[in-house]
Amino acid sequence: MTKYKNSVAVLVFNDKGELALQLRAAHDNSFPSHWDFSAGGGIKDGEDSKVAAMRETLEEIGIEADVEFVTKEHFTYPAWKPNVTREVDLSIFKTNHNGPFNLDLDEVEKVEFFTLDDIKKMIESGQKFHPELILSWEKGIISRAAN
Repeated sequence: MTKYKNSVAVLVFNDKGELALQLRAAHDNSFPSHWDFSAGGGIKDGEDSKVAAMRETLEEIGIEADVEFVTKEHFTYPAWKPNVTREVDLSIFKTNHNGPFNLDLDEVEKVEFFTLDDIKKMIESGQKFHPELILSWEKGIISRAAN
């Protein structure tokens, strides 16, 4: 079974060029305790993707930030539930913020800043990441957005 979603992801960089990653809540119903984009989620019917990115950033990590469009990608990957494939059109945005963050603890366990080298090492060591972040990483989207 294939499920389609139209989503946004936000990359929050600090003044040192480090990327904020959120650790999804342990009780999340999809990819619990996985590192993920700084913020993200579904686009509501009729909602502009930039508006959705700003809304998700405020809802999940408690910051009001203007976001800049980076790219839009189509990804296919195995969903959290067995025998389900996820099809997603993902609009990726970026912004700068140094924290602090006000987390929605229903969705986010914590947010930490990492260098891109540290993220690369985390991925290589087998730490759990959301598939959309991994796919974006492998396409070079995150490193390009950092520059």
